[in-house]
Amino acid sequence: MNRRRAPSAVGKKPARKKPIKKKPAEKKKPAKRPARKNVAAKTAASRKSTRKPAPKKAARTKVARKAAPTDRANNRRRPAPKKRRRTEPKRSWRERAVAARENLGGWFIRWRGSIRRAGQVALLGIALAAMAWVGDRAVVYAHSADAFAIGEIIVEGNQQLEDIDVRRAARLRIGSNIFEVSSEGTRNHLLQHPWIEEATVVRKLPGRVRIEIVERKPVALVALDQLYLVSDEGAVFKRLGVDDPVDLPVITGIASERFYDDFDYRTAILLRSMALLQDYEGAGLAKREPVSEIHFEGANGIELFVGDDGMNVRLGNGQHRQKLRRFRQVLERLAREKTRPSYVYLDNVRSPERVTVRLP
Repeated sequence: MNRRRAPSAVGKKPARKKPIKKKPAEKKKPAKRPARKNVAAKTAASRKSTRKPAPKKAARTKVARKAAPTDRANNRRRPAPKKRRRTEPKRSWRERAVAARENLGGWFIRWRGSIRRAGQVALLGIALAAMAWVGDRAVVYAHSADAFAIGEIIVEGNQQLEDIDVRRAARLRIGSNIFEVSSEGTRNHLLQHPWIEEATVVRKLPGRVRIEIVERKPVALVALDQLYLVSDEGAVFKRLGVDDPVDLPVITGIASERFYDDFDYRTAILLRSMALLQDYEGAGLAKREPVSEIHFEGANGIELFVGDDGMNVRLGNGQHRQKLRRFRQVLERLAREKTRPSYVYLDNVRSPERVTVRLP
């Protein structure tokens, strides 16, 4: 069965469809949130009060530069005008020297006060430097010149010590420079010697040194492990030597270990001994019957051995001055009878006025 074909669309172009013009959609503004009445009123009032109208900016005016036709044609900048040269006449060297002298004089007049002060400071600095240099050279000369060598050492106040012993203690030598000797240092060296109690050192230029000393005065010997010298102040200052005096009363009956360890015990022993010797001399017995020994008997008190024959005198404890006066009266009475006792006891506790005497 033949069917008729539909006419073919080959060779025919499809018809263009006309674009449909749509109206542009209107942009929707976002909905504002309703503000509260009070808040809105406050913000509006604050904006009105605080904000100031901004000043209007002045409109800029453009100034058009007209380029020269030659510049545009050559496409380059217009050359800057040259500076005019100075047309002053050239001055001679004499004129310039006169002008410079005048300028210098004016400057000097303006700053003459400052220049004067600077000059004074400079002169003072130079003078101080010169003085320091001269002083340094003088010190060097003084420490090296033979004119300031020690030529004489004078020693005064020495009785027990010889002059050479004092010089050795002072560490001084003949010929050494006098400026190298320190008065205070020499005095400290002297005070280290056991016999010297006080010292004074004086330098006399150009080369003389004078030394004055005060020696300790020994008044007794204390018998410990060895014999030691005791001064009149009650101080043990030296072990007995070969050249030391020995005709002194000897303090015996002392415990050596306790004497070394117990300061109070040592002080009490020495002070009682010194007081007893003073009372003995005060009673007028020191030259007549010199003391040869002071013996401590512990609780029994003190006894003395006096005279060449070693007469025993017991004093006991306390009232030594009165007992020594009574002892002198006994000796005077027996001397009239041309007799001498072998011992005298003045230590009666019940009857302190009682004196026991033993005759030979």
